[in-house]
Amino acid sequence: MRIATHAILVASSVVSLIGSALAADMTGAEIKEFLSGKTIYLATTAASSSGQAGQGVIYFAADGTALFKTPGGAIMHGAWQVKDNTNCTVWKERPGTGCVRYDKTGDIVTVIDAASGNVRGKISKNVPGNPEKLTP
Repeated sequence: MRIATHAILVASSVVSLIGSALAADMTGAEIKEFLSGKTIYLATTAASSSGQAGQGVIYFAADGTALFKTPGGAIMHGAWQVKDNTNCTVWKERPGTGCVRYDKTGDIVTVIDAASGNVRGKISKNVPGNPEKLTP
């Protein structure tokens, strides 16, 4: 019985280490490539820029502007830029939301507040262009 318990603990530790090793913050260059001229679809938390949990869509235009269709349906307007290994978007409707980093684990990208470490959302996909036709 002790051997089985020990084997399970060792296996669990190995899986945790492998999972941690595969998770990595995206670099500034990777963030720019991932966002510029693309629309992301994400499940937000209450810690998101909109302050609402639910499904949101953000278009990050190549010219540095951004449009965020919040889970409540409102459109937020902003400007984005990559600073070091973070994305800093200033929203007109909610200034002061700060910067975020992106943790990529396999196909899952988690959006994390750079200052607090709180999860703001999880990106389910990103696609080229503005297929949702978000407008200011």
